[in-house]
Amino acid sequence: MVRAAGIRTAGVCLMLSMIAPAAYAQSGSAAQPMTEGGGGITAEQSVYQVFFPLGSAELDSEAMSTIAAAANWYKLGGAPSISVTGHTDTTGGAAINEEVSQRRAQAVADALVGFGVSEAAITQNAVGQNDLLVPTGEGVAERENRRVEIRLEPAQPEEQPVAEASPPMAETGPVEEVADVVRRGKFGIGFYYGANLLDEGDASGQDTRHVTHLLGLNLTFDYLLLDWLNLSLEQAGFYNVDTDDDGIGGRTAAGLDFVFPVSEGGFGTITSFLPYVGVNLGGIYGKGLEDDFFWGPEIGLNLGPIQAKIAYDVPFDRDFDEGIISTTIGVGIPF
Repeated sequence: MVRAAGIRTAGVCLMLSMIAPAAYAQSGSAAQPMTEGGGGITAEQSVYQVFFPLGSAELDSEAMSTIAAAANWYKLGGAPSISVTGHTDTTGGAAINEEVSQRRAQAVADALVGFGVSEAAITQNAVGQNDLLVPTGEGVAERENRRVEIRLEPAQPEEQPVAEASPPMAETGPVEEVADVVRRGKFGIGFYYGANLLDEGDASGQDTRHVTHLLGLNLTFDYLLLDWLNLSLEQAGFYNVDTDDDGIGGRTAAGLDFVFPVSEGGFGTITSFLPYVGVNLGGIYGKGLEDDFFWGPEIGLNLGPIQAKIAYDVPFDRDFDEGIISTTIGVGIPF
């Protein structure tokens, strides 16, 4: 009959669950003093207290409000389980008090289930007068002792396994970069020789049509845009020999070359072998020459630090068979 009365009261008070947060918003104080039969909440938000009239296990509206607050906290994920413990004061005999505390715990558990708490999550206990909230002598009717404590048990954090410390790595010193690092660029310097097939150095301006020789140094810059495509820049300085107007001159050129990457690592290895073929465009100027732009094919290779190239430069104002054979051989520093 007590259980039925508790469930009927839970049905009447179901709307209290909508205002339940107000009940557990009191977490900053101790158990609230209420009228006979009310409910309260302790300073710890996960412990709720429901109070009862003398000798009774009935739940009034204040008690139901507290129970609704505990149920809402459970449903919000505040705790995976709930313990419900019934208590009495010291009036009456010990055996009667234990039975009353059982009925009080059962009434609260039924109300929690009515508010949506899983029955499997609830653990009931009854301690009668053995755990007084307010210490008193025998036969004292103390309201604070006639209670049920609802305790929401927090989940225990899982113990994380302690990772074993890795043994210290032996110091091996700096490791020299090898072929897995692609060096795409190279600066170089080398010897330059050019064979000019048409001497234009006659003071009268008449072509003498014999070969003159261009001797000097050549600075180069190469960069692999792709593994198979290279951009090259050259600047040569030379002395024009065996012409009617010997003297200093220069050659500036840019080339775009198709590379055949026989080895990996770009320019970065001692055994790199990168032959190529392409075209160049530039200008030539100086003594014994008519300053002019030129174009033409070129072939070459990079073998480790050694680089070599031969190009055929055709000035724009000459026929194809009146060009300049430009060659260079030297060494390069990759980057």
